[in-house]
Amino acid sequence: MTTSSSLFYTPGKRDYFFDNAKFILIALVVISHAITPLIEWHQFSRGVYLLLFSFHMPLFLFISGYFAKKAVAQREFVKPIQKLLVPYIIFQVIYSFFYHDIMGQQLNVPIFEPHWSLWFLLTLFSFYFIIHLFKFSPYMIILAILLGVAIGFGEPSSLFSISRTIVFFPFFLAGYFMKRHHFEFLQLARLKIIGAAIFILSFVIFYFYAYDIPYELFYGNESYQAMGFENAAAGSAYRLLAYVATIAISIAFLAFVPQEKQPMSIYAKSTLYVYLLHGFIFRYLRETEFYDGMDTIFEVMLLALGCIIFTFILSSSIVKKVTQPLIEPFSYFSKK
Repeated sequence: MTTSSSLFYTPGKRDYFFDNAKFILIALVVISHAITPLIEWHQFSRGVYLLLFSFHMPLFLFISGYFAKKAVAQREFVKPIQKLLVPYIIFQVIYSFFYHDIMGQQLNVPIFEPHWSLWFLLTLFSFYFIIHLFKFSPYMIILAILLGVAIGFGEPSSLFSISRTIVFFPFFLAGYFMKRHHFEFLQLARLKIIGAAIFILSFVIFYFYAYDIPYELFYGNESYQAMGFENAAAGSAYRLLAYVATIAISIAFLAFVPQEKQPMSIYAKSTLYVYLLHGFIFRYLRETEFYDGMDTIFEVMLLALGCIIFTFILSSSIVKKVTQPLIEPFSYFSKK
């Protein structure tokens, strides 16, 4: 694992395809969180929201699994603690005070019940241990999917982000079993045509059925009953369909990711900074009048553009220099 502040274990030589994918994905995460308050009354935003949530976090975890091979082979547990668990705990405490001081909530520091987007760090940390039970055969992905379907039968606990950990584990595991040559088909010209069709069709479905598809289906943290399904069979079918949709949309997305170095490529090293820092702004904006009257597609597009610029800012060396003691304390203090 390098000292890069990426959300992933990366090799010494940069692979610009994955760097580009990571930066675009983190920008999409920022956009999806920014438009969240709009989805209750703005159909276009809800359609975009469903589309983004259908693939951005699963694909993040898939890429994480792809780069986890060395750490898993060496049974490396110290660096996941340093790179994932420690910043998770630090920001869990910071968010607790943020909710108390800025948003007026009761002070509570639930170490093993992640605040908002921090579930990702705890879940990814867990994967570096869980995978040792599944790493023996690609066929274990089937078992992982079945477990992801089964977890929705009951009311999952929020402790350790257990439901999301189980629901999203198949993507991490699939990434772990992938080799670099498996991605070569993405360069086929016809795949871009197919990918464009998948993206357009997916958005059309999510737009016209925006209020029929429970967005919690892509959160991975709710039971089928809580999502409003009539029975577990219906919920199971929808979760399996969600898995299929995620795979198809992820492939469509990757087909358009540039393979060569781009201006954005260097910022992929700072995805963890973007992920941990952007939430404070948008959680605060939800408590203000910022979103009042925002009901046109043009305004949503302007908001998305602002999010892209914001992503570049949070990826900058200045932000990293100021916040590294909180996000990468071991790397920061080892240089002192």
